[in-house]
Amino acid sequence: MAKRYLTSALMPPVGACRFGCGSSCAAPVTVFWLFGVVSVIYGFLGGPTAEPGISWYTVGLGVVMWGVAALWAILSIQGSAADRCDSSWRGHDRDMAGRDAESDPFDEVKKAL
Repeated sequence: MAKRYLTSALMPPVGACRFGCGSSCAAPVTVFWLFGVVSVIYGFLGGPTAEPGISWYTVGLGVVMWGVAALWAILSIQGSAADRCDSSWRGHDRDMAGRDAESDPFDEVKKAL
């Protein structure tokens, strides 16, 4: 369990793909994480104002974006675990079972001909 959260904190896209909902949230988590990584690196190089030292505002923004990506990945892991454990949350299966019980709409057309 700790491995899931540690992976999601350090590399959120990997955590979202491997342990979470996968395709539905991996892309946005990756965008936020890449924005954070690039901002941290760019901040150490001087940032957008080309400061002679480190642009701490840019580094801080990168850390915040990395945190948002990590939080998103962790929440998606918790949500997917709850969906798997809760057997009553199978909306698709329930909808398909209801469709099998319905009559065929083309029966009326066949009766008319």
